[in-house]
Amino acid sequence: MSIDLDNFAGLSSALTGIPLTFIAPSVDPIDLPTQFLTFIGPRITPAVMQALLKQYATLLADKVPPDQIAQAVLMNGTQPATTQTAQAARSIMKLWLLGVWYQPYTVGSNKAGDQMVVSDQAYTQSWAWRIAQAHPMGYSESFFGYWNEVPPSLEDFTGVPASGQQGVSS
Repeated sequence: MSIDLDNFAGLSSALTGIPLTFIAPSVDPIDLPTQFLTFIGPRITPAVMQALLKQYATLLADKVPPDQIAQAVLMNGTQPATTQTAQAARSIMKLWLLGVWYQPYTVGSNKAGDQMVVSDQAYTQSWAWRIAQAHPMGYSESFFGYWNEVPPSLEDFTGVPASGQQGVSS
């Protein structure tokens, strides 16, 4: 990966709380980090993207933990930051979770509030499905009859430790 791509994947991991090995696995035929970085760069401007990646790289070099990196990027003390980098970071989080780009501010013909599904892969591989231990309608990587068995743990889907119970409680 390039330095920008590495920093984008690391920033994405810090913002979402999803481990880097799940955001950018070593074997990744879909390669969402590259798709996302290419897609959003012109929509937030190269200057904002570089500022965001530089902020992440500086904090990482200072050995700041991921949750504190997210805090530094997204917050201004106890209030949400209103900078373009913070707005872009929030849209990046939504992109990973939902597969949809929410334009944070106007850039050229991209108007604040515009939304679009980046690609079919972005939608089907979005993290909201994994966190919910579900899949989008009409698409599943599971075998026929999978619904008859207890699903794997949330940690298996996301890499984030859960309460220790498998499946969803009802």
